[in-house]
Amino acid sequence: MGKTIRGQVYVLGDNIDTDQIIPAQYLNLVPTIPDEYRKLGTYALCGLPDTFPPFVPSEASVGRYPIIVGGRNFGCGSSREHAPVALGAAGVQAVVAENYARIFFRNAVATGELYPLESEQRLCDLFATGDEAEIDIEASRIVRLATGESYALKPPGAVGPVIEAGGIFAYARSVGMIAPRKKAAAKPEPEADQDKPAPEKQPAAPAAAAAAPRKKKRARVIAVANQKGGVGKTTTVVNLAACLALLKKRVLVIDLDPQSNATSGLGLEHEEGASVYRALIDNEPLADRVRQTAVKNIDIVPSELDLAGAEVDVARMDGYLQRFRSILHPFLDNSAYDFVFVDCPPSLGILTMNALTAADSMLIPIQCEYYALEGLSVVTRLIRQLHDSGANPDIGLEGILLTMYDSRTRLAGEVVQEVRRHFEDQVYRTVIPRNVRVSEAPSFGKPVVLHDRRSAGAKAYRELAKEFLKRDAKHCRDHS
Repeated sequence: MGKTIRGQVYVLGDNIDTDQIIPAQYLNLVPTIPDEYRKLGTYALCGLPDTFPPFVPSEASVGRYPIIVGGRNFGCGSSREHAPVALGAAGVQAVVAENYARIFFRNAVATGELYPLESEQRLCDLFATGDEAEIDIEASRIVRLATGESYALKPPGAVGPVIEAGGIFAYARSVGMIAPRKKAAAKPEPEADQDKPAPEKQPAAPAAAAAAPRKKKRARVIAVANQKGGVGKTTTVVNLAACLALLKKRVLVIDLDPQSNATSGLGLEHEEGASVYRALIDNEPLADRVRQTAVKNIDIVPSELDLAGAEVDVARMDGYLQRFRSILHPFLDNSAYDFVFVDCPPSLGILTMNALTAADSMLIPIQCEYYALEGLSVVTRLIRQLHDSGANPDIGLEGILLTMYDSRTRLAGEVVQEVRRHFEDQVYRTVIPRNVRVSEAPSFGKPVVLHDRRSAGAKAYRELAKEFLKRDAKHCRDHS
């Protein structure tokens, strides 16, 4: 790689969370707008206690520290893409820490804003803010220039080229995984030619061919995703699928989350080798991974812990953003499902990106709390990026689902109003209430509609299923 980073160091300790890196009130800034990107940089690390020196002086637009040295669990807390973006906008080129919260590491790589490097020693105890240092990326070393002391870093490995390219989409385009978008050339009008004979009229198709049955339409694939955890994502997958199944729709659930909550929520035990992992890595047939559930009309491709390894293993493969699509679509061409719901991990990592590249649409559950709003603009912007980059030009927003609504709090009502004001008819009319029966149903391995069909949660998900089907019918009419 041959890249070096040189400049002053800003030293932090353990457990620096994303709210310290960029407080939630600044998440309405859109990084793709240049002025707002620069403004994000001015707020970088403004959530730190007053005992820390200002990272970006009030009169400056960027900081003077291209290197941050931290301790353990850097970037923990709420999952927000704005965290590495704000640091990058402030002039940070590398963070050196003992280890990282997984979501910060993924977001740093995906955005290409900075190098998240891991140290072999506890460097936050050895460096002081203002020290001059130089990082040699290729040699995986950091040097304190005043003393010449050199410390080993862990090699960045496969993430290095992604960051150098400017992020996951830029890298995918640079290596040909995603073709650059091409503007359709205007089709020239044919010139009139009086001497040219009119084309012969083609004979009508034989009656037998006209009467031939059409091939069944492929199941619609809906990725249920939100980069923030704890918003009711898996609960929605399990219960919406169950309600659709009760309405005689055939549903396949694909559990792409290594935590396996959709798998256990539908009553399946963990089964070694049953996840989509081997299909992704070795092109083994997806059909071999499909399991029946206790709920009539629902099948599942379960998850297990080995799927966590896919984040690393798939990233090393050619065409890694299209791996899931390449095994899913051929399987669905020969299946009889009406809908496929993909339960994504609570991050924008490799598995989620694969799901979104394969999906027809994305359903976004958000919790009726203030901090749940912070990732909504990030995820909706991601849909535009997938569309505009050519990674998945057909993906759309299935809908935004408000979950965990507590009518006793004014805040919940304000969140509902704010989301509806910004996204209008993209928000489902159905709101899922905070409900004890919904929370306890997974421990019984059942959807709430089977655990307690009379509960408020079960009623809400039945209403959601009806609304979902109405939207689906409208979608089919609009695209017929």
